[in-house]
Amino acid sequence: MFLHSLWKDNKSLIKYLSVAVVGTSTAWLYYQINRTRENFENSLDISVLQNLDHYISREETLEEEIIEIYPNFEYKKNGLLQWFLNHLKFAYARRLLAVTKDSDQYFRTKAVNSLAHMHYLNNWHFALIANMIDPRTAVALARTPNADRRLFLDPPFRYHNYNKDQLINAMRDFLISIFEKSQHKCMGYFLSKVFVYEHDSGHIVDNDSSALELSNFIQTEKEVLPMCLESLLHHCSVEQYSTDIADLNGLPLLMEIYKRYPDNVNVIVKLCQILSYMSYNKNLLEPFCKSGWIGVLSSWTNHEDIRISVPAAKALANLDDDNAAQYPSNLYILHPINRTKRPQDVDVIFVHGLLGGVFFTWRQRNENQTEMGVINKRKKLDTERKTTRKYLQDIKDKILTDEYEIVCSDLPLNANMDCTGPFTRPGDKLNFDNDLTDDGSYTYCWPKDWLAQDCKNIRVIGINYNTSLSMWAPLCPSVKKKLTLNERSDLMARKLIDCDIGKRPIVWITHSMGGLIAKNILCKAFHSNDSALRNICLQTKAVVFYSTPHYGSKMANLNQAVSLVLWPSVEVQELRENSPQLKSIHEDFLRVVQQIPMKVLTFVETKSTVVTAMKFNVLLVEPKSGNPGIGEYFEIPQDHLGICKPQNKFSFMYQKLLHLLREVKEKEDINARE
Repeated sequence: MFLHSLWKDNKSLIKYLSVAVVGTSTAWLYYQINRTRENFENSLDISVLQNLDHYISREETLEEEIIEIYPNFEYKKNGLLQWFLNHLKFAYARRLLAVTKDSDQYFRTKAVNSLAHMHYLNNWHFALIANMIDPRTAVALARTPNADRRLFLDPPFRYHNYNKDQLINAMRDFLISIFEKSQHKCMGYFLSKVFVYEHDSGHIVDNDSSALELSNFIQTEKEVLPMCLESLLHHCSVEQYSTDIADLNGLPLLMEIYKRYPDNVNVIVKLCQILSYMSYNKNLLEPFCKSGWIGVLSSWTNHEDIRISVPAAKALANLDDDNAAQYPSNLYILHPINRTKRPQDVDVIFVHGLLGGVFFTWRQRNENQTEMGVINKRKKLDTERKTTRKYLQDIKDKILTDEYEIVCSDLPLNANMDCTGPFTRPGDKLNFDNDLTDDGSYTYCWPKDWLAQDCKNIRVIGINYNTSLSMWAPLCPSVKKKLTLNERSDLMARKLIDCDIGKRPIVWITHSMGGLIAKNILCKAFHSNDSALRNICLQTKAVVFYSTPHYGSKMANLNQAVSLVLWPSVEVQELRENSPQLKSIHEDFLRVVQQIPMKVLTFVETKSTVVTAMKFNVLLVEPKSGNPGIGEYFEIPQDHLGICKPQNKFSFMYQKLLHLLREVKEKEDINARE
């Protein structure tokens, strides 16, 4: 009765008090939630990032604990608990993003690794985070293995509504602007020959009927755009022009070409090479990021074609501010392609020979590979190529007990007194289920695919350079002449310094003319007063020669009449048998080895090579020229092409090289502990 009277007399007052209490409570709760969020974002201990990341990722564990504490709580997937969990995850992601900008590289790296694997965020959270990520963090994420692709910005839509003719005209205008900026004669020549129409046939360089006739055959998008990319690739290969594409805002145009041809390997190869050339300038990081190329490059690092995966990894490494090494146009990082937790112990440098290339010299050998062409092409897989796993399976069927040993393939026919094995592999050392960590497929680059698995914590670098047999080959106007051996060695040495070569032990792996270049670099470095250059020689622990003509080759001995017709290139002229220059370099190299102890391992061919362009067989490097007179020397029953291409992992040439690398690493580990 009393309560009823009180309610009747003070109805309005009680209503106001109730509203005030509810409002105050709501405001207090909102205030506490915001304070908690702010404290969490601003006071998170960086040292527990990894543990917190693991805890938040176990969403079901958190739910189970809440239900255990509150057994009567009915969990609803779209209820308050789910909202709280999502809010906590996003707040944690934002905090990680803030830590990625920390001045300490250790904390930045730790935060990037945690952020890269936050796969449990919602798509709209990823969209927000992607727009908040700065370019430096984006590259760091791109170089982190298995980073979530949703963390990268999608490419902008700028040319998506262009039809075929509009896109070709846009590319034509862009190339014209590049020519007007650079005055690169090769670009002008290309424009005058391809983009010639009856109403403007006098544009750019010249006006002749052949240009007009050629343009009549090139009218489709699929024909024009790849040629334009080839022209841009050549333009970027000249260092002084490498930033022109970004300066003239051409990255979005290249992105549109990629969107239209995402499955065209030839187009992607050219695009990737262009981007790798441009990446040498770190100032282009922001344009790369804004145009969406960082995410694309990250996906390309896992491409099955090494002509795409290797340049993509190189581009990201160049753009990474936390990576001190810079890889110029002639150098490629073959391993590791991602960031690693610990620094590499040894640098392994591969140098190919005349007419070779980093993307095909170091392939696995085809069983019937006997011909040498002037132009090497990437062949499709066939049943003749025996993989390592198939080789192991064949052996497994024949081995009955552990008392058996596997005899390596490619065994030498002859060797010197200093040689050692291993020539066999004991059966009890094999585990047929776990001995191979790869899928056993054919490899187009065994240094990248095999050494990375069999020898841990090494950095593998491939040097690439252009050579030719004749001076009739066209030269870019920006390149006045072909480089001599001395000039090429000086250029490569400076580029090796740019990627931090000389700061850790070095092992050189060379084929043919590549061995001459490596020896010349070591000799020049030994006599140099430049400490950075001299360290290249001082840090060299081993040199491996695959059929290097230390005293020249008979193949390069051309009489005067033939020379007038073929007009041999500088490279061929310098390879003549008994060349005084080669003899001087080798004698100097022998003196260097006496002063700077290093292991020397030599493999020399014994089979003739079929030169398809000239239709005859020739032993390109004879044992007399291929024997350096120092170290271990083996004559292998292979030709000049197959001498650097192991048939599988059980090839003697590969096992011997692997044994040498492990010896160098073990010795360095002992020295480090002492």
